[in-house]
Amino acid sequence: MTPSDQSAAQAALNGARPVYGRLDQIRGPEDAAADIMELWAVAESTMRALLGGSTLSGQDLVRELRQRGVLNLEQANALASFWDARSRCADISYKPTLTDVGFARAGYNELVRIVDQVPGSAVASGQAPVSPYAPGGARTADRPVVPPPDIPEPVLAPVAQYAPRSRRFSLSAIAAVGSVALIIVAAIAAYFTFGRSHFDNDMGSAINLMETGRTEAALGAFGAITHEYPDQAAPHVFLARLARQNNPPDINTARQELVTAIRLQPDYEPAQREMGVFLLATRNPSLARNFLIRAVQLAPNDSAAQGYLGCALMGMNRTADAQAFLSRAGQGTWSACAAQPSATSPVTPR
Repeated sequence: MTPSDQSAAQAALNGARPVYGRLDQIRGPEDAAADIMELWAVAESTMRALLGGSTLSGQDLVRELRQRGVLNLEQANALASFWDARSRCADISYKPTLTDVGFARAGYNELVRIVDQVPGSAVASGQAPVSPYAPGGARTADRPVVPPPDIPEPVLAPVAQYAPRSRRFSLSAIAAVGSVALIIVAAIAAYFTFGRSHFDNDMGSAINLMETGRTEAALGAFGAITHEYPDQAAPHVFLARLARQNNPPDINTARQELVTAIRLQPDYEPAQREMGVFLLATRNPSLARNFLIRAVQLAPNDSAAQGYLGCALMGMNRTADAQAFLSRAGQGTWSACAAQPSATSPVTPR
């Protein structure tokens, strides 16, 4: 990418920040759809600049960037989900959801990170350049390599006659400091172990309430855990499941809880898998596939993630690929979709 292309990409992304900011506001569905489509237009301009110019658009543009190694798999999936949201918004009868907004924001953020990683972009974005001698720093290509100044060897003071006594004091002081450090480390470890154990116990109790049919009590227990541990995704995943299994299903709450879970812990595999199952239940196999692929990457031995990925592929009429994942997963609640190639909504999972 040439400096002019980079400047164009930076200018486009910076100019779209007001649109990005509006996505956080509560507005009508028509306004949200317009913002998502406008933000995608900026995303396409940026991606074309990353290629040094292109006539491609949509998924083809994302695929080309992936093939050239500009995007990693996670970034490509984020932009593919952004494109799916934009495509849905093109239908004037469609009302964007919080998930669509989340996909748009995530895709935009990935592009910001990609452009910021291009050499020289830190200066273009107004950030302070990294020193070539800072930890992890890199020398810029247009700056001559200047060796650090010579540092003279320290001059050692003469050893006094009472050196052995001083040495004994130093060793005992070091031993004392080491003991204190070990105590502090042990205390910290105990704190986190106890905290984690407390969290696990609370989650176990809430899950038991859910599995024994005490739904209202389970909702209250999971809700309390979200307040006590606001950085944990797990209780939000179970709240989403309860909302989805409600009669009738509370689709909006389920979606919102899953978006929150993924925002809190993007690498938490159950959240990615549950979002995929949710999207299958709402008959969106194409988007479900993206989340289930991510779940399989995070937990290759999770048979449920593989099974539901097979269902998503079956819903996309990719029968051969679907059968491969279904066979690898074995029997489970996902198996029903194998008998119904056109189905996009599997049996409700546990």
